[in-house]
Amino acid sequence: MVRYLLGLIWPFFLAFVFSWVLAPIVRTLTVKCHIKYGISALICLLLFFGILGGLLLAVILNIVSWVQELVAWLPPFYSDTVEPMLRDATAWAEDFVGRLDPDATAVITNTFSNIISSVGSSVSNFSMKAVGAVTGWVTKLPGRMLSTVICIIATVFMTIDFHRITAFLLRQMSDRTRLVVVKAKESFVSVLKKYGKSYGIIMAITFVELSVGLLILRQKNALLLALLIAFFDIFPVIGAGLFLVPWGVATLAGGALAKGLGLLALYIILTVVRQFLEPRIVGHQVGLHPLVTLMAMLVGTKLFGGIGLLGLPIACAIIKSLDDTGVIHVLRKEGDEARRPMSLVEEKK
Repeated sequence: MVRYLLGLIWPFFLAFVFSWVLAPIVRTLTVKCHIKYGISALICLLLFFGILGGLLLAVILNIVSWVQELVAWLPPFYSDTVEPMLRDATAWAEDFVGRLDPDATAVITNTFSNIISSVGSSVSNFSMKAVGAVTGWVTKLPGRMLSTVICIIATVFMTIDFHRITAFLLRQMSDRTRLVVVKAKESFVSVLKKYGKSYGIIMAITFVELSVGLLILRQKNALLLALLIAFFDIFPVIGAGLFLVPWGVATLAGGALAKGLGLLALYIILTVVRQFLEPRIVGHQVGLHPLVTLMAMLVGTKLFGGIGLLGLPIACAIIKSLDDTGVIHVLRKEGDEARRPMSLVEEKK
């Protein structure tokens, strides 16, 4: 239901989320500035969509520019740097193997020829796929624009009448369901704050690791680069590997063997440390066992992608919080067996 239903109604779902986030700000502006709620809502909406639209536009333009530069840079880099390096490696391997076993020279030649051919075709395919991806995104732009306009209009209506809409929805629920929904909302806000604190700690640890590693490698602007990579490492789809792996490979291809290996080793260290610490830190903050957190992150990623990496652990934390406060009863705790009423068989005995 979550995967397919949200795909159909995502403009209205996002509109509700935006309205829920803006509602306290609109209420505060109404009280502090003594203006009507509708005017406060329109002011907040204009500022919100202005800032969000500017950020999205800047990100899209930077991505398009980066893809264009990469597509233009990659073929010359391959022909001028990577291919000569592979041919030199082929000549060295042929000479070395020829001294040991002259019959194996042909095998080495064919192997390296296949490698050079496959790498070249991969570079060409990557450039074509990158251009195709940008073209495909542009062709889908009208449909996305329509959904975006619907989302903005729905956000305006929902923000102006947010309290009436939520009150109407709560009236349709039973007292028990209403209590669960209200407590789940409170738990969700609490869990989000704890998640923010958890990933703030993880980001700080990643920044320290990157700073030390880049300073050892004598990289210019090491602290600034470490801060940027640590920030983007928080996002599931991006991660530090998007920066360190291509950087390390390009450095190796350029002949800086020590620095290239150092960058790749730094990425491996970051990955191992994060995989070990993230379930522990997040689980400790939100009250879940590290094993449950790790399992929820894995299952969430398999089912829902990057959103599930964060969404399923948050859902588990909310369920546990509701169970701990007695709003719902899902998990059995220590002592429940002693308080459980006897069955008919036990009573007869």
